[in-house]
Amino acid sequence: MSKDATAYIFQRGRRFSYRRRVPVDLVDVLGSYVKISLKTDSLEAAKVAAVRVNSDVVAYWDGLRATGTAGLAKERYRHARDLAARLGWQYRPIDDLISSSTGGEVVDRLEVLDGVKDPRTIGAVLGAAKEPVLMLSRLFEVYFELTEDLRIGKSERQIQVALGPYRRSSANFQSVIGDKAITDIVRSDALAFRAWWTDRIRDSGLSPKSANKEINSLRAMFRVVGDAYLQGRDNPFKNISFSTRGHSGKSRGATVSPQWVRDVMLAPAGIISGMNTEAQLLIAILSETGARPSEICGLLPGDFHLDVPVPYIQISPNSIRELKNEPSERQLPLVGAALPAAAALCAGGGIKRYLGANNSFSSAVNKFLRENRAFEDERQSLYSLRHGFEDRLTVVEAPDKIAAALMGHKFHRERYGKGPSLEQKREWLLKIALMPPSSS
Repeated sequence: MSKDATAYIFQRGRRFSYRRRVPVDLVDVLGSYVKISLKTDSLEAAKVAAVRVNSDVVAYWDGLRATGTAGLAKERYRHARDLAARLGWQYRPIDDLISSSTGGEVVDRLEVLDGVKDPRTIGAVLGAAKEPVLMLSRLFEVYFELTEDLRIGKSERQIQVALGPYRRSSANFQSVIGDKAITDIVRSDALAFRAWWTDRIRDSGLSPKSANKEINSLRAMFRVVGDAYLQGRDNPFKNISFSTRGHSGKSRGATVSPQWVRDVMLAPAGIISGMNTEAQLLIAILSETGARPSEICGLLPGDFHLDVPVPYIQISPNSIRELKNEPSERQLPLVGAALPAAAALCAGGGIKRYLGANNSFSSAVNKFLRENRAFEDERQSLYSLRHGFEDRLTVVEAPDKIAAALMGHKFHRERYGKGPSLEQKREWLLKIALMPPSSS
C-alpha cells in the first residue's frame, strides 16, 4: 500500500473521499484542492481506490505540464470561461472589457467581486485569463478535432485519402507565410499563397485544379476553425480561386472492348492468370457487374448471397468502407464469370488480401498489365472495366433506369417504387455477360 495515497484519504460521515492539495504551478488552473469521492464506507476499499485515483490525478497533472505553456493557457482559459458562465456572466477578455464595455458593466462586475478573495473567481469575472494563441502550424490538427463527425463510417484508408489535401495545403501555406497566429492571418497572406501557386502553374506545368483543391481545403479549414475561434472574422480565402477555363474537365476515362476483357482478363490462359488468385477472382466480378473497385474490395462474407434463386452481392456501407453516394447502395446479380468467382472467394473465407485495400488492388493490377504491355492503349486502367460495362449496356439499349440501378448512378427522374428487381437486373446482365454461366 502506498503511504502517499493513504495520506489523501479523509472521511466525512460514513463515506471516504480523496483530498489533495494542488501543486502551486497549477493552482490558478485547478484551484487549491482536488476532491474526489471514493464511493465507499469501507476503509480497506478506500485504500485500494485511493491508489488508483491518486495515480490518475498525478497523471493528469503531468499531462497538463507536458503540454507546456500553451496547454496550461488553454486549460486556464477554458476554466475561466466556464466559471464566468456559472456565475452568470459572459466571459470577456479584460482588454475587450476596457476598450468596448460600458462603464456600467465594468462597475457591475467590480461590485459583485466586493469581498471575494478567490483569484479564479476574480479572474473569470474580469476576463484575466488570456485566450490561447492558435498558430498556423496547428490549423490542420484543430480542424481534425472539430470535424470528427465527418469521418464517421469511413475506413482508415478513406480518412487518410480525404484528409490529404487539408494536411498538404496547411503545410504549403505555412511554408509561404511562416508560422503565424491564426488571428493575424489576413487577406494579403491568402493572396501570397495564390501568387505562389501561380508561379508553380507557370513554371512546373501544374494544373489550376490542383491549386484550387488546396485553396478550397484552406478555405474550409478557416471556416470551421474560424467559427470556433475567430468570432466571425472574414475568411481570408473567401472568393479566391483559379479559373479553369481552357482546361479540360474531368475525363470519362478510357474504355475497353469486350473481346479484350475476355482474352486478357477472363480467359484461363489470359495475361491476368499470372496474378494472384484473389486478384483474378475480383477482376471477374468487376468485369461482369461493373462495380467500382472500392465497392468490390469492401465486400464482407455476409455481402455474398449465393444460395438464393438469383445469386447476388449486396453493396452497402459497412465497417470496411462507405459508399460514394446514396444510389451506390444496390444489389448486383452474379452472372457469367462473376458467379463462380464469388463462390470461390466465399469458399476461401472471403476477401483477405485486398479487403478494404482497393488502392493496393488497383495499383497492383495496373502495374502488372503495364509491365506486360497488356492494355490496348496507355490511357486504360483497371477502372476501364467499369466504362466497358457501361458501353455494353448501351449496345443492348438497356433502359436508363436499369442502367442507373446497375451502375449505382442517380436516376434523373422522380423516384417511385422499389426500382428494378433482381430478376429484371439479371435479365439485362445476361445479355451483356462476357462468359457463359458455366465459366470457371
